[in-house]
Amino acid sequence: MLSVVIVNYHSMPWLTKLFASVTQLYASENIEWIVVNNASGHNDQQELLDQFSFIHWLEMGYNAGFARACNKGIETSQGDAVLLLNPDTYFTDNSLVICYNHLKDSDAVACGVQLYTPEGLPQYSASHFMRGGLNYLLKIPIWGSILKKLAAGVNVAKPSLDKAVGTQQVGWISGAFLMVKKEAIDKAGMLDASFFLYGEEVEWCYRLRKIGPLELYGNLSVVHLEGVNISNASGSEVNDYNYLYDKKGLQLMVSNHLLVRKVFGISWCLFHYFNYMWGAIICLIANPLNQKKNAVRFMGNCLRLTTWMPAILFNVKKLYKVL
Repeated sequence: MLSVVIVNYHSMPWLTKLFASVTQLYASENIEWIVVNNASGHNDQQELLDQFSFIHWLEMGYNAGFARACNKGIETSQGDAVLLLNPDTYFTDNSLVICYNHLKDSDAVACGVQLYTPEGLPQYSASHFMRGGLNYLLKIPIWGSILKKLAAGVNVAKPSLDKAVGTQQVGWISGAFLMVKKEAIDKAGMLDASFFLYGEEVEWCYRLRKIGPLELYGNLSVVHLEGVNISNASGSEVNDYNYLYDKKGLQLMVSNHLLVRKVFGISWCLFHYFNYMWGAIICLIANPLNQKKNAVRFMGNCLRLTTWMPAILFNVKKLYKVL
């Protein structure tokens, strides 16, 4: 049996659309559907269960973030495989069941499918690891663009997959759709509870890869409204994961530095931090006067990141929550 774990945080419009597609396509399948509630409205449970009685509803009691909520869902799941699924997704075909059957018959310990926008455009669904997590520096305004051009000039391979072809082995898979064998979770452990949001699936996949390969099935798909749920809940101005000027951007920065520290070590984490600070200075100097607002906001986030760095560097076990 497959267990599907979905974290709810002010996600009702998207959950309704998701489970409508589930009812249409998978009503007869032996699938366990678990929703873990991260302190959303009190009416969410009854409203959803009135429409979709097959849902198992779990309460966290507070906004615990993605990793801790997923772990609670995994702990209660009964399946031999667990799918972490974003609430802002929905299905248009039988890809879910086919994916589960592929994974059962594969040597892989985890898998994903190709993510698409509602307009049918591919989203990056998986990636390879780059030494030191250097690809995370490309998010830095201006300085990241310079680094990207330097990397292109020396023919550095792009780690992310724009669109998968057939079955491809990858380094990590997007947490929007990440299916993992339960036996692999028993060996690698669950998600790191220090992560609040962003980066947790990358660190988890890093540990899972020590157990066995990860595969992306390019011929299977799910529709993903990328970032729309968290942007709506956090009040962010954009859905983009590269927007570093607001509170969501600070969460991205904190989580990415935590990820680099856990996967690549202290030296690489410090290298990233100093690149961010250097990038903030360049941003302030190089931006024209009419764009100084974002430059100041980015510098402010870098200074706030500084207050998180001691705990990150010393790997203090706590919830790295900004939002």
